[in-house]
Order: sequence, then structure tokens, then C-alpha cells
Amino acid sequence: MSGVDTTPGGSIPGFELKDRFRALLERWDSSPRQGLPQVQSGRAAYTWRGFGEDFPSLHVASEPELRAAWKVRDIVSRVGVRLPAPPGSVVRGFTLSPDGLTVAALLSTPRTELAGLWILAEDTAPIRIPGISAWYSAPVWEPNGAALWILSGKPPQQRITSADLRTGGRTEIPLPGTLESEGSGSRLSLSLREGMLRITAATPGRDSRSWQWRDETWVDAPAPVPSRLTLAESCSGTTVLLDGTPVHRLSPAEHVTSFAVHAASGNDVLWMHSASPERPSGVYCLELPPAEVPLPLHPQRFVHRRLFAKARDGVDIPLTVSVRAADLAADGLPLRPLPLILTCYGGFGVKHRTEAEPSVPAWLESGGVYVAAHLRGGGELGDAWHDAGRGPRKLRTVLDLVDVAEFLAAAGWSTPAQTVAFGASHGGLVVTSAALLSPASFGGVVAVAPLLDTVNLDRHGLGTQWLHEFGADGECSQQERALYSPLQVAAGLQSPAGTPPILCCVLGRDERVDNHAAVDFVDAVRRHGGSAWLLSEHDGGHGQRAATDVMEFSATVLAFAARVSGMLVRSGQPAPPA
Repeated sequence: MSGVDTTPGGSIPGFELKDRFRALLERWDSSPRQGLPQVQSGRAAYTWRGFGEDFPSLHVASEPELRAAWKVRDIVSRVGVRLPAPPGSVVRGFTLSPDGLTVAALLSTPRTELAGLWILAEDTAPIRIPGISAWYSAPVWEPNGAALWILSGKPPQQRITSADLRTGGRTEIPLPGTLESEGSGSRLSLSLREGMLRITAATPGRDSRSWQWRDETWVDAPAPVPSRLTLAESCSGTTVLLDGTPVHRLSPAEHVTSFAVHAASGNDVLWMHSASPERPSGVYCLELPPAEVPLPLHPQRFVHRRLFAKARDGVDIPLTVSVRAADLAADGLPLRPLPLILTCYGGFGVKHRTEAEPSVPAWLESGGVYVAAHLRGGGELGDAWHDAGRGPRKLRTVLDLVDVAEFLAAAGWSTPAQTVAFGASHGGLVVTSAALLSPASFGGVVAVAPLLDTVNLDRHGLGTQWLHEFGADGECSQQERALYSPLQVAAGLQSPAGTPPILCCVLGRDERVDNHAAVDFVDAVRRHGGSAWLLSEHDGGHGQRAATDVMEFSATVLAFAARVSGMLVRSGQPAPPA
């Protein structure tokens, strides 16, 4: 397990509560983590992480056997055979072969997100395809199963490579000319449609574009077929519709992450992967049409609901609030203000959700409230919502978080002193900036793998991919970005008066965000007399991490939040302020 250090300046507040939260996290992490299966020729491949395992592993099974075992609401079990793989490997992506017998997998060590290409099969030693590495881009099989296409390399330096599995030969083809000339910024993916290779580019600020490889050249691909699956959200939860017909319902804190429809025994079968705090990674199997549309599971212990906070410019900001049922009065409001973790992301058009991790029920069971704020800049309400918090409007995202915190305090859910803002990556930028610009709104801040310098984006591993998000492609000057960039705001502090305690968490092998910015940020806060701590997970990366490391990390973070928010400890006495 990786080590955890703090920079000089004293131990992290809440250390005495860490073991208590570790026990709660382990109890809530007992459910398996299922991955959406891929189905080919009556066979299925899927990932599975059981209790006590650090990373998911790949398995294969017959599709009917898996379908019978994973029917909706049934207690699920591991089915089939675990594929041999290098010890300690992390699955970054995979694709099942057309005959259903072989898996092309992207496997890495826990120390890097850049993965090698491996061929896995039952009762066969894993085979590494030399000279190829990829960044989360699943391989694409040729229809005859004799070769693979892969988007190799790390953004923005990626190329398209074909690996012939019979001869070991390699073929490279250029990117479409427009992508070559545009340079960095696009997120690329490969697929196979109607027997032809297709590349899709999701470019910030414009619609996605696709090309297909035909007659040794790239041509514009036909418009994609609209998704058969749509989601209708309401305050009571989300209804899943397939071809316009309701087939399933989810609770307000549950969301669909991926799905697939396959024909089986004359009927369509919907495989749907969802995530929620109580079941972090679950797969439902529904034979269509369903006999009935089941209501979402509402655990009596916890309540999840949708609320709206009014921003200072009159716009409603959606929230998902999670709380222990015993802490609510008959009118649905809390019996008293409670310690509250307020989370956000607010960038890149990403939809922020209630964390599908044991940390949420562990916090709720301890008597806290957990709120996911869907700020402008995210993708919760479409492209316009993203654009409203992008580029020259990025400061609006930060102010949205301040307005949400003030709404929650005014409505009696918490008080400013009990509110701990929590954000990871871009969310870390938002929470630290909000706390510096409006320190009276928060009692503490936790920033994990935070993006803390938006003035000098080239210092970050993927910074050249982020220019459009922050307007650094010509929309905004460095001076404009410095108005909310936490490192620059901290450096300009005149007085630390009221600045809440800040825990800045970095992952030692982060390949996306520059950790030195976090060190500089903590130093700047301390130089001005503020309270800040640096927590370092030496072997952690920005992507998937070992379950044991996540448990240790989460226990430290929850203990800090409990301490600075004054949450009652087991003895019944309030935790003293940090």
C-alpha cells in the first residue's frame, strides 16, 4: 500500500477519528463492483471486483449463464472464469473478439494510466503485443478477428495503429487531415461500424465529428444513429426509457453510466450499468419488454432528493441531497443543522453525480449530509449549461458554489462552519477558489488532485487539452484567469482572516495535474497565516487506484471533514475545531 505523508506544519486534523471511518468504509464496500459485459457469439466478457480485491479483473462466461445470474434485483455472483493476466495489472479498457473467445485488453500497472495491449484467453498465458501503448482507448477488432486497431499513445500525441495477430506486422494510418492540422484539444475514439473503421473527435466548443476509413482514405461518416436509451429526470428520480418506453426507474442519487442492447433467444436484452452510493457499481439485466417497470430501491435508512438553489443571477442550480432518514423532520427538512459535505465538479461539460463510493453512506451514517451541486460549467443540463461556466464565465462556476453553500445554510441543512467543500480535479479548483473568495461560506475544504494553476496550463500533463475550457485559446487573458486561479489568488492574499482549514490531497503519480502547484498553493496559504495541509498518496494516480489505498485515503479525508465541521464523535462529544 502506498504511504501517506503530510508536509511540515502538524498532523492532519481528525487523525483520531480515522479508524472509526475506516471501519465504516470497509463495511459499506462489501458489495461487488460489476462492469458492463460485452457480448459476442453467445459469450460475455466483464470486469468484477469482489470484497478485499484491489482492482477489477476480467472474466468470461456464457451469455445465458451470466444473464440468468444477473437478473435485475437478484443478488449477483461472479460467473464463469477469470482470465489469466499479469499480476497486479489494472484494466484500462477491453474488447471481446467477434468469436467471443479472446479479449484484447489494455493493462497497466497501478503507477501509470498509459497501458499496454494484451491478448487474453481462457487457459492461455497472457500475450503482450510489443511496442503499443494506449490511453483509455479500447482496441477495435477486425471482423475476422485477425487484427486489431488501436489509438496508441497519450493525448495529444496519438496515432492509429493496426496490429496483425497472425504475422505480428504493424500498419499506421494518419489521422484525418483536419485533425492533424488542428493540433491538440480533441478527445479521440475508435469504433467499427458496418465493417469500416471509424474515428470520432469530441472537440471543445464544437459538435463531435466522425470519419470512416474507406478505400485508403478518410471520408465523412454518416450521422450517428440516435441512442435508443433516454433518461427522464425528475425530483423523485430518473426513468430509463428504451425507444421511448419506460423500462426501469432509478433513485435520485443513482445514475446510468453505460448500457448495451443485445438479441438473445428471440428477445432483446438490456444490459445497464448504474452507480449509486449504496451500490457503487452494479449491472442490471432486463429482458424486453419488461413485465413491469419496477420502482427504484429507496433504502429506508437514507433519503436522496433533488433540490434547487437560487444563484445570485436568478438561475436555479440543481442539487442532489443525501441524508439519514432519522435526521429529517416530518416536513422533509433536517431536525437541526448538520455537518455537510458539499461536492462539485463544474467543468468540461462533465455531469457531476453523488459519489458512488462507500464514503457517502459512511458519512451519512455518522450523522452528516452529503450534497452534490450541479454547477454551471458541467454537463448536467446540456451544452448551454457547460458554456455558461466555461472560458470567460469560469468565475461564475465558483460563485455558483458559494451561492449553493449560502442556500443550504439559509434552508437549515447546515451552517457555514459545518460546511466542508469537497472537489477533485477541476472540482478542486472550484472549491479552493470559492473558499478563498468567500471564506465565511465554508468551515473547511478538501481538494483532491486539484487543478490549482489555470494561468500556466502548460505546466500540467494534459494542460494543452484544456485551453478551450479556460479560454486560454484566445478568449481570456492570463489576468482574467488569475481572478479565480487558486494559486494566484492565494499568492495575493492580504490577510488569512476567516480562511477555512484546507486539506490539499495529491496523487504521487498523477499524469494529468502538476502536483507542484499544490505544494506552492499550500505554502502560499501558510505564508499568509492560514491553515493548510498537504496529503500525499505516493503511488496513486489520477485514474483508478487500489481499493486499499482508496480506503485509507477516504478515511483520512472523512476524519478531517468530521473534525473541522464539529461532527459528533462516538463518545457523544463534538470534535473540537481545528
